[in-house]
Amino acid sequence: MSSVVVLSPDQPVLHRGRRATFLHLSRGEAIIRYWGGSHAVSVPLKALSLPPAKRPHVAAHDEPIARELAARHLPPDQPAA
Repeated sequence: MSSVVVLSPDQPVLHRGRRATFLHLSRGEAIIRYWGGSHAVSVPLKALSLPPAKRPHVAAHDEPIARELAARHLPPDQPAA
């Protein structure tokens, strides 16, 4: 079973490992512009992939902010580490 991906104008995509911006469809082909490039090119729609989803930055447990936030959520009778 194949997955269906909905692309919208100005959406970041990958083509052969290169970053690009999806512009629109024309005659069944995807029109994209490579990042840093000035000309639009036509590529097969199946050749596009989506970049990996960004994960939010999470502070390491030893960073001061993470320690302070953890200490705030401790019960009053439990000492902070």
